[in-house]
Amino acid sequence: MDILAVEQLITNFSVFLSVLCLVIAVMQPASPEQKLIMSYAVFSLVTCIGYLGIVYSESSLRLLVYATKCKYIGSLSVSITFILLLRYLHIHVPKWLYGLFGIVLVFLMMQILTFDSPALARLSDPCSWFAFMRRWMFKDYYAEVIHGIPYLHKVNNWGHYLYVGFLLSYMIIYTIIHIRTIRHNLSVDIPNLSFLYIIIMLPALCYLAEKIFIQAIGYEAVPLVPIGFDISNIMFLYLIYGRKFCNVDALANPAVFDAISTPAFVLDSRYRITNINKKAFEVFTEVTEEEIGKHLFEAVDQMNVPIIDAMLKVGTQVDAENEYIMVGDNAFHPRIRMLGPKRNPQGYVIWLEDVTLLHDYKQNLEFEVAKKTEELQFTADKMRAMRDQMVIGFSAIAERHDLSSKGHLRRTANYTEAIAFELMIEKKFPEQIDFSYVERMAQIAPLHDIGKIYIDRAILNKMGKLTDEERRIMERHTIMGAQFIDKTMKENVDQQYVQMAKDVACAHHEWWDGTGYPNHLCGNAIPLCARIMAVADVFDALVTERPYKKAFSVSEAYDIIRKGSGSHFDPRIVDAFEAIRSQVEEIQMVVDDNSSI
Repeated sequence: MDILAVEQLITNFSVFLSVLCLVIAVMQPASPEQKLIMSYAVFSLVTCIGYLGIVYSESSLRLLVYATKCKYIGSLSVSITFILLLRYLHIHVPKWLYGLFGIVLVFLMMQILTFDSPALARLSDPCSWFAFMRRWMFKDYYAEVIHGIPYLHKVNNWGHYLYVGFLLSYMIIYTIIHIRTIRHNLSVDIPNLSFLYIIIMLPALCYLAEKIFIQAIGYEAVPLVPIGFDISNIMFLYLIYGRKFCNVDALANPAVFDAISTPAFVLDSRYRITNINKKAFEVFTEVTEEEIGKHLFEAVDQMNVPIIDAMLKVGTQVDAENEYIMVGDNAFHPRIRMLGPKRNPQGYVIWLEDVTLLHDYKQNLEFEVAKKTEELQFTADKMRAMRDQMVIGFSAIAERHDLSSKGHLRRTANYTEAIAFELMIEKKFPEQIDFSYVERMAQIAPLHDIGKIYIDRAILNKMGKLTDEERRIMERHTIMGAQFIDKTMKENVDQQYVQMAKDVACAHHEWWDGTGYPNHLCGNAIPLCARIMAVADVFDALVTERPYKKAFSVSEAYDIIRKGSGSHFDPRIVDAFEAIRSQVEEIQMVVDDNSSI
């Protein structure tokens, strides 16, 4: 195989790879990375087409000249890639420098495109200014075939040296930027940055080596530039498919990402922000879209904490439940997910769970437990104090009337408060449960059996099973309790409090499946406060010794409650009751049957 055939094979392969790279670049999702690789693919294709035209020009001087122009224009287009690279690395360049760069680039392109133009020569005699300008790039040129390979000999002028200096300056500046970026950015993705550097620089280095060969032996003996492009294009394909260079944001569905209700950030493998969702902009009011591209810790001061740093280093969640990020009065717990394979992560998604209520609750838990153990009452204003005294009086009447209720009223009040608070933390009923609701729940719970004051003590304290008639009488305590509350509290300013007290008294024996009494309500038709009361009431009845039964253990009682989930009880409330088991056991042990409201 002769030298020409080898060069034709190499340049054909270069053009094929360049076209393939361009097609693949076009197929990538729009991003700064895609713009960068698109510009490189165009630079590669135009230059390789120029070299292809040269090896196929044979004796055609016109084709040889056009192919040479294409080669020079292609090599100049790499400067566009360089500009996009500066923006990708977020390196600020003054506008006047961009302007100067554009003037030089346009001048060089005009010189390359017109160095053979006969129109300039016809404008005046050979000594005219136009004829002189035509030779700024090359003083003269002629074609020659050496070893079967067409070659355009050119006598270089100062414009050509400006062209070479232009390329050399870009190579030197890029090298300096590459080194400084690696040294001064500890989180830099060195493999990706180095791949980009080699891909862009290798053809330029091959061009310089080609010039040295031509100066030494007078012609191009080896197609160095096409070979350089072959290597760069193969590395280009690996950068996209092996390193997944363009797929950071694609791995986190942008539409879903922007719609989630928690603050979230997408980072690349160098911990630079590539996307911020709407909620993050709302929470971090000082953060703007200008922060995109910056290191997370530089862009968002509140995120520069040890827990985030530790998560990024290991690429997964770390055991730090007590670590919070404070933004104003709100507390957030950070979560992280790695994008891409563990060995070669392409980025990370960090989102922040709002745990303000839980954080405040944990901060005050020790104090609150001590306070509830000693007093088990809320601090209230004068109106609520009077109302509380009324509730205490009613409860005392109920305890004296039904001896089995001693301690029961206080324990169930604590159970209902703990259940309601857990439901608030879990946001199970956000439209209904807030701090005021939890407070009211604890206060009205002791009134749930107030109707028993109308029931004969003989029935209440009967040792054996109730007859059908006795059971009907017993079931009337629910309606009587609601009527009693309505009569005694109708002047109360807080009507929500009164309604909850009536609902608890009337409906705490209703079943989730509708088989309870007195009104056979089912599901969500049962007031929420009554559903909460039902779980607390049944549990305490199970673990407390009564005239007609022995006490169950806590575990046995929990098993019975679980079995009643979905039939007797609202499953969501049973789940919350499970979550506070340690609190329930503490209350059950601390509050004995001698404890009064």
